[in-house]
Amino acid sequence: MQTSPGAALALALLVILGSACQSGDARETGESASASDSSAVAAADSSADSLSQGARSWRDRMFGKKEQERPKDRPVPVELAEVAIRDIPAYLSSTATLEPEKEADVLAKAAGELKEIHVEEGDWVREGQVLATLDGRAQSAALEEVAARVRGLQLELDRMVALHAQSLASDRDLETAQTAFAEAEAQRKSFELEVAHTTIRAPFAGRVTRRMVAVGQNVTVGTHLFTVVDADPLLARIYLPEREVARLAPDQEVRIQSDADPSIELPGSVHLIAPVVDTRTGTIKVTCKVNGQSSQLRPGSFVRVKVETGVHEDVAAIPKRALVPEGADIYVFRAEADSVVKTSIQTGLSTDEWVEVLEGLEPGDQVVKVGHGALRTGTKVRNLAATADSTSVQS
Repeated sequence: MQTSPGAALALALLVILGSACQSGDARETGESASASDSSAVAAADSSADSLSQGARSWRDRMFGKKEQERPKDRPVPVELAEVAIRDIPAYLSSTATLEPEKEADVLAKAAGELKEIHVEEGDWVREGQVLATLDGRAQSAALEEVAARVRGLQLELDRMVALHAQSLASDRDLETAQTAFAEAEAQRKSFELEVAHTTIRAPFAGRVTRRMVAVGQNVTVGTHLFTVVDADPLLARIYLPEREVARLAPDQEVRIQSDADPSIELPGSVHLIAPVVDTRTGTIKVTCKVNGQSSQLRPGSFVRVKVETGVHEDVAAIPKRALVPEGADIYVFRAEADSVVKTSIQTGLSTDEWVEVLEGLEPGDQVVKVGHGALRTGTKVRNLAATADSTSVQS
């Protein structure tokens, strides 16, 4: 079958158009796939970037920002003290238990039932004040009987004296009457004393520290009833080496400090120095007494006694709080400009607050008194006292 030229041309055009359409569809499909792949890659990149940023943010929070925010070389606040020239006294120190000068156990001198108690522990009493009373009816009855006998013997003696004066009685009869009367009179005085002993009295002025009995209790001769103490003055007996006692003398001043409350420190003096040396210990007993008002201390209190034996005058000294002991060595932190240097020193005499400096520091040097716990050589410091003074001036 023959095709006309026009039809052939139309057929060719159709074929070309179809090829073109297929080619366009293929390009569109490829472009779409390529776009999808690009989107996936972009999403992956974005996720990776987010993870990376999160890691960097966590790392910054944990390390970077803290490092940036942490101050470098911040000065440590301390309190400084200057090496000063002062006198440091030398002490002999020992410990003791305070004792009253007078202390007595009041014992029963008669037997009987305790009827009344007139004082309690802690009461102050006068010399001769009644502390308690025993049932003394038996003693009183015996006294009345003896007193009646004495009266009769007195009459008999008077009669015998009259008869002897008239030579109607012999010397022997007179002596017998005199002896009988004297014996009865002595017995009467003994029973009077028994009656007096039923009333218990204070042996001296002081304070009742112990009551050992109760009302209704039967006591015998020698029963411990009370303890009375005169606590003025209080005494402290210390024991010192013989070579040290040579520097002491009666009435020499001492300081007596409470061990329970070191803020309580009272003046005292050397009262007695024993004339013999204890052969077992090689020490001598020195009795010191508390002078003045001692109401802050009590008998039985544990105290520290310091006897001043001399003074080191005009020596370099620093507060005791500035010392930093390390084993057998002693250090301080000496201030230089705005930092400190750990310095070894040699010390001498000391008191409760001050210590003598023999080597390592010079007068005018400044040392750390408070706040040296975290210091080392080169640490920057800030003096709190100077800061406070500056603030007060500005205000």
